[in-house]
Amino acid sequence: MTPQPPMPDPVKNKVGVDADGVIRWNGAAIDRLTLRQYLAASLRMPVEPELQFQPDAAARYLAVDEVLADIRRSGVTKLGFVGNERYRDF
Repeated sequence: MTPQPPMPDPVKNKVGVDADGVIRWNGAAIDRLTLRQYLAASLRMPVEPELQFQPDAAARYLAVDEVLADIRRSGVTKLGFVGNERYRDF
């Protein structure tokens, strides 16, 4: 049996897209349906947790765009981008 990915944390969650296009929720690989379910679950919490988005620099634009579209459609309001400092010298 495959272990379940971690459920949404009530304080902070991290979503990433790796170079192979795999979506990760707090480090665990998930699919887009599970992402949408976790986003909805986090919005049902008494206080909306912070969502940090950290795509890998080598991730394909389309994969990143699809995840961002799912986040936007979910209604998340506490969204932050992690890792942008890598690009400040470009």
